[in-house]
Amino acid sequence: MASAASSAAVAGGNEISIRMPAAAADPADELLGRESAAAKPEKRLNCFVRFVALGEWAGNAFGALAFLLATVVLLGGFCSELNGVDFWFATVMIFIEAFRIFSRNYTLDNHSLFGTARALGWIRSLSFARMLGQPQEGNEVVLIMGLCTALFDLLISTRTVKRLLLFFVQINNDDPLPWVTVVGTLKMLFLILMSKLQLRGAPQLMRRPRRRRQLLLGAVLIVFLSFAAYYLSNTRSGVYLGITIKHGDRESWSILFYYKDPSPFETLGNILPKVVAVLLLILRPRKIASLTSSYCGRKLLSLAKVVSALGLSSVLVLLSIFPPLGFLVNAIYFGPLSPLVLSLGSLQSPVNSMCGRWIDVVLHILFLRNLVFPSLIFASVFLGNPLAASLIIFLAALLITNLQIPTAVVQVVLSSLRLRSLLARHDYHPLPKGGSPNMVPAIVAFYVLALCQGSLYIMACVLGVFSFFPRRLLIRRSKFSGKRGAKAVDLYYQRAYATRMEIGVFAGGNNISFANFAIESLSSISSELQIAGVCVLDNIIQRRDYSEELITRVTNSSTALSTMISMLGWTTAEESNIRLFAARVTRELADRLRIDGIPGLVKLVSLLLDTVDNQTPGQESSAQISSDNAANQPTHDHSAQSNRGGCSRYWLCRYLQQTKQKWSVPNEPPLTHEDSFPVLGMEILEKLSCDPDNFSEIVKATNLISKIIGLISYTAGNERSNSAQQNAVIYSALKFVRHLAITGEQTLRQQLWQNPFLLNNLTCILDDSHSNPQLWEPAMHIIAKLALDEEASKEIGSTQMIIGKLMHAFLGKDRENNYYDQSLRLAAGEALANLAMENTANCLAILKEPAYHVIKDLKDLLHNYEYRCIAGSILQNFCAHSRDELYHLGANEHLSSALQVVMENIMSAEGKHLEVLIGLASHLCYVIPECFVHELGTHTNRAALVKKLVDTLNSNRKPSPEYPRMRKVVVCMAIFTVKWCHGYANIFKEKGMMEALSMVQKTPSKVETYRIFVGNEGVVLERGLPLRDLAARAKEEIDSATSGRPCMISYR
Repeated sequence: MASAASSAAVAGGNEISIRMPAAAADPADELLGRESAAAKPEKRLNCFVRFVALGEWAGNAFGALAFLLATVVLLGGFCSELNGVDFWFATVMIFIEAFRIFSRNYTLDNHSLFGTARALGWIRSLSFARMLGQPQEGNEVVLIMGLCTALFDLLISTRTVKRLLLFFVQINNDDPLPWVTVVGTLKMLFLILMSKLQLRGAPQLMRRPRRRRQLLLGAVLIVFLSFAAYYLSNTRSGVYLGITIKHGDRESWSILFYYKDPSPFETLGNILPKVVAVLLLILRPRKIASLTSSYCGRKLLSLAKVVSALGLSSVLVLLSIFPPLGFLVNAIYFGPLSPLVLSLGSLQSPVNSMCGRWIDVVLHILFLRNLVFPSLIFASVFLGNPLAASLIIFLAALLITNLQIPTAVVQVVLSSLRLRSLLARHDYHPLPKGGSPNMVPAIVAFYVLALCQGSLYIMACVLGVFSFFPRRLLIRRSKFSGKRGAKAVDLYYQRAYATRMEIGVFAGGNNISFANFAIESLSSISSELQIAGVCVLDNIIQRRDYSEELITRVTNSSTALSTMISMLGWTTAEESNIRLFAARVTRELADRLRIDGIPGLVKLVSLLLDTVDNQTPGQESSAQISSDNAANQPTHDHSAQSNRGGCSRYWLCRYLQQTKQKWSVPNEPPLTHEDSFPVLGMEILEKLSCDPDNFSEIVKATNLISKIIGLISYTAGNERSNSAQQNAVIYSALKFVRHLAITGEQTLRQQLWQNPFLLNNLTCILDDSHSNPQLWEPAMHIIAKLALDEEASKEIGSTQMIIGKLMHAFLGKDRENNYYDQSLRLAAGEALANLAMENTANCLAILKEPAYHVIKDLKDLLHNYEYRCIAGSILQNFCAHSRDELYHLGANEHLSSALQVVMENIMSAEGKHLEVLIGLASHLCYVIPECFVHELGTHTNRAALVKKLVDTLNSNRKPSPEYPRMRKVVVCMAIFTVKWCHGYANIFKEKGMMEALSMVQKTPSKVETYRIFVGNEGVVLERGLPLRDLAARAKEEIDSATSGRPCMISYR
């Protein structure tokens, strides 16, 4: 589906290259190549999806059996004989399974709550980890999370909330352990919830304008200060209480903590650094920002980050050795120092330093770990190790994204504990009075089924992690790039998994494919899926890996098509890539779209024309990514490779770099100038206008043509006008205006001509010697079509610069002393021919153009078949309107040579060439009659010449719009031939000329009243006698010559 020709600007210069389509290949070979290149990795991922889905399917089967066994047998048959542990364990697992079964009735809820493909948020966590490595984004987001956690601390520490918690949990106010357990659990849940929201909302938060972020920070700060003031007004002095935890038979260390409220001084010392840090983020003082960005400021801030990180990490060690000191160090570093360091780091301008990024990552992770510090007391009661507790909580907060793994872990843990107790301790031995011997086997069978269910779910979730490899393979084989490409493949994986679970693990068919995913995603209501759908569809089209069926399905899907078209109106900077994807897909579909069936299509495409910038959209970001990646490349010191240690480190780094490159997402390729929005908009409009109904809608669009003409704006010597991208935009606009001039009616060409800027823009393009010659061709085509209007021809001809540039392109040479391309010379020649037609002033302007021997050059071009028609038309106009000037220039010798070439080629010419040659010969007889008579007299085969003319008349009874003057020039040739040399009269009669002339009189055509047609519309009227009168005159001339009247001029 490659277009006939597409323009692209050559990188590194101001030239525009025309990319021609490759030679047509065998469709079967092309299809096989596509299947081997792209379908194979897609098929591998689908096979992996089937394998993972098999684990969840088996888990569902075991869960259904366990649910039936528990409800019917255990609780239904042995309910009174079960002990309390088995009863509550079975009840909990039945409720879990019932909730899972109920959620399956709602597909979206089931995937969100219990979807195996979404159980572990590796993708989201990796993006969060990358965000932690960014000094500005990471510092600000982590600090906001810390402020929200501190706000939550103040909230649950107020007396009102504390009394409510004590009332609901029914604990003793004097017993610290239950209270700490409740507070720790609430903080842990709050951190997990906030991390999930923050992970998804961090990018949107950082993309917001600075003023909106300042307002958000200000609102959080006001709420924080309000709770702090309330808390300080109702506080009491702090009291240290302790808990002694025993491990086995020995007593371990004691944990000291605040059970009652701390003193106002201590609370103020904890709140004040956070307030100062937030104020720095809101105000962002320039002096402080410049100080932190200076050389000394960077060194001091890096040292402060290292000290803060060491202080936070020492808390982990001290908690295991001497907890009171650990609490003290945490209060010092986590309270005042860390928030200030993070806020100053956010003010600092980013620098691409690998060491600095690692310091930021470590500091952010330690800061987040300390957010859950009070909950470690609760976890250490059960795990006995705060380090392990913090690691588990942190991983849980980052990785677990739904209930699949937690419920599976509950099932495995409860089932394992009870199976161990039942099989080792024999809890039901002896059986209760009246108990059935089948009760214990039924209980064991239930726990085994629950254990298998939970284990299969965990196995499927863990296997889902390894989908990373087939996903990355699909990304690289299918040539996806950038974050959006990776996100689209991830969503395809999730959708393929959900589809596989819906249609069945063992079901066949090819319902899971990129094409189906793209169309279904565009038809969904989720913006995330819509973006992924247009990204996948653009990838398929860019790889040319699609069939006509896909294009038909997209165009027939009104929802998908309207969604994609609406993306053309996404004008924000963040959505420029999505808009680019939609524009490229629309360009491919444009020739099959109907404007009247898609409301607002022309308006949305018109918005693409408004995006005119020196920088191609997305090119700057791609360059930035490339520079970042280049900076991240490991530098190898060749001097260090001289020893074995340096060599081994070199090969290790090289291996790690190759592995990273193999499994990383490719960077987005640099965009060509074909991908600029104005160029895409022009190509869409040009394809749309191929349909007549679409063409009329485009012409009627308000200010659209004026906007397109405005894009042709060109200023000689301006760097913007001479840039490669601007040349590409101008070239695309010129092509579309040329298309309008060629396809449109005379009224449309008059509308183009009446635009006050068009001629000036075309003149500027042709006038600049440094402009690209490939811009001249469409400009000259436009001039050629506009010159068909008499008034336009006069005004264009009065601009001598245009005449000179047309002459230079048609007859001159470039800087390398070579003639220009054939297409450019033909365009210039057509413009000259149309300007010279029926316009004496323009003929004189062309003939007086210095530095060219016009008649001689045109005579030489008659020997070249490609330029014969154009050169003959120009000479014909000169003979008709500038006969005196030709005499003054002494052009008879060259015209005589031209007449010889004409007479030699008339016998073999056909179509338009024959019309031009016969017409030129007829006009040359007026200018050089002696030469004309000589050529007729010396013609070797007079009968063949006459027969050629007679056959031409007979074969053109139905005139063609391509050469409507054919019969007229033949009749004129017959008149002049008989008039100047009566010896041809008898030959004309013998060959049937009289009958042919009679047929011309009987079959007049309105087509022959026009000189030139553009499409099916006649645009230039034929002047002179009507064809019927000419035919009658020709018959009279032949009759007079055969009656014995002598020839008026005898040849020598």
